[in-house]
Amino acid sequence: MKLAVAVFAVSASLVFVSSALAQPPALSSVTVSADRHPSAAFSAPAAGLLAVYFASKPDRGSDGSFFEENIVTEDLLTIDEIQAGSWTGSDRLDPGTYYAMVDASPADPLCYDPITGTLNPSCADGYSNVAVLTVPVPQIRYAASVTVFRSLKEANLHLKATPLGVNKRYRACYLNRAKKKRCVSGTLGGYSWNSSASDEVSVSTRKLPAVTTFTWYVGSRAVARKRVKVHA
Repeated sequence: MKLAVAVFAVSASLVFVSSALAQPPALSSVTVSADRHPSAAFSAPAAGLLAVYFASKPDRGSDGSFFEENIVTEDLLTIDEIQAGSWTGSDRLDPGTYYAMVDASPADPLCYDPITGTLNPSCADGYSNVAVLTVPVPQIRYAASVTVFRSLKEANLHLKATPLGVNKRYRACYLNRAKKKRCVSGTLGGYSWNSSASDEVSVSTRKLPAVTTFTWYVGSRAVARKRVKVHA
């Protein structure tokens, strides 16, 4: 019994020494490209495995990992990426603020002494520091068109936004024959920052001048304008 306790104590001591000598990887920077692909630069000497994580919140468990429900994207790096100390993600990130870190596991048998069970102190092991990344809202491009149905005395006003990941209210405005400004409202239903969104509203052409200019507004900003012949 005493021998078992002694062996356990020695083993525990070795594990403690291994952890104490471990060198955490260092995350030096995280950036994002114009098309919202994240990149990371890091140092992880002699790492055999390396994973990168991006989370929506910085909250971490007692083991140092991000809370699973907050992880937005993660990736297991290739050997070439680990050796280069550089990684670029294939997935795009939505606009927002993210918290990033890497997790390294030492290469085996390069980093472990099989006799003593200790870890080479020059090898990277564990979680890195946390870096903050802000992904800006991409520039939204608007395109408009008008389809006139003369037999129905009606015109459909189309508006398309690329990309759009949120809903946006807009107005389509014009002057009638009496030179009075009239507007109709609509909503662009954006669901993904990797996709476009479109909408259309209809107006009667009965009281419009033969050639009418339609202007689309998002907020107070004019985003598109079309001059159209609505009557033959």
